[in-house]
Amino acid sequence: MGVLLKLLGMSAAALVSVTGLCAQAPAVDTLKQVLNQRLQKLRPDGSTERNVLFEDVRPGKSSGGDYPFQVTALIRDYGPGYPANRFYGETCVGRMDKRVFRMSRDDFGQWQVEGAMTVTSSDGRQCKPNPSAGVSSIPLSSLQGTAAPAGTPPPAPQPAAGDASSPLPTGEYACYGSGGRLLIGLGFRSLGNGKYTDLDRKSTGAYTIQGGTIAFHGGHLDGQTGRKFRGNKFVLVRW
Repeated sequence: MGVLLKLLGMSAAALVSVTGLCAQAPAVDTLKQVLNQRLQKLRPDGSTERNVLFEDVRPGKSSGGDYPFQVTALIRDYGPGYPANRFYGETCVGRMDKRVFRMSRDDFGQWQVEGAMTVTSSDGRQCKPNPSAGVSSIPLSSLQGTAAPAGTPPPAPQPAAGDASSPLPTGEYACYGSGGRLLIGLGFRSLGNGKYTDLDRKSTGAYTIQGGTIAFHGGHLDGQTGRKFRGNKFVLVRW
């Protein structure tokens, strides 16, 4: 998301206008789904089961179509070995600690994620022999974190596409000022059919679109106006 923040006025008493670009951002659950898919493809040879348990995921400052996330997660790999030879394999667990991954739209309209995918011994990865056939030395139930939501990740929205009079696409939106600084409190979720909520789904409002202008009514953005609306982006002007 390209972003701009302007402070206009000749003195402290002057009228101040804050302008920032709001655009549809990938949700935390989408990051979990896409990253889990990538990590599953990198499951080590000999392992038949890989579990990715997310402890904490935080979105960062966006720049253009690049969306960073800070991820803390456990990676568990279970291998059954060869029980007929009395080798029952091993279970390994490693941790990604505040590792940064970046999401962007690929050439086919899907989300892609980039970042360091490997967890090594330097990241605290440890392996323990399994005690018997089909029994893990590190049971999944003994670990903290939650798995990525089931299902297929939603497609990435086409940037700045679509008719200016069409509804705001359903999804999560974030607003950014200069230098990609996140404007706290301005994020929202579009529910479709002219409805929206705050990111915590506690405050509900509506919006109307006329030409290139989107106006919010009720909810935490009540009275705010977005200009140059097109597709999944608009410039929010606050007075």
